[in-house]
Amino acid sequence: MKGLFIRSAWVIVCSILTIMGAGWGIKYDWPDFVHVDYGFPVKWATHTLITFTGPSDRWMVEPTMLLIDIAIWQTILIIGIIVLELKIFKK
Repeated sequence: MKGLFIRSAWVIVCSILTIMGAGWGIKYDWPDFVHVDYGFPVKWATHTLITFTGPSDRWMVEPTMLLIDIAIWQTILIIGIIVLELKIFKK
C-alpha cells in the first residue's frame, strides 16, 4: 500500500513538472527584439512581441522540439519509477 502511494505521488509530481517544463516561458527584453521562449530544458516555441520595425505577434513553434522536451520529462518519470520499484521490491 505504501509503495502504491509513493508511485502515485511520483507520477503526479512528474506530470506537474512536465506541464511546467513545457509551459515555462522566459521573456527576453532586448531593445530591438522582445520575445518569450517557451520550454525547459528544450526551447520549442518563441513568441515575438516587438521587433526593430515595431510591434509584432509572431509565433514560431517547433513540434519536434516539443516532443523531445516531453520525452525528456517522461524519461525522468520512467527512470524514477524503475528506481522506486527496485527499492520497494528490494525490501
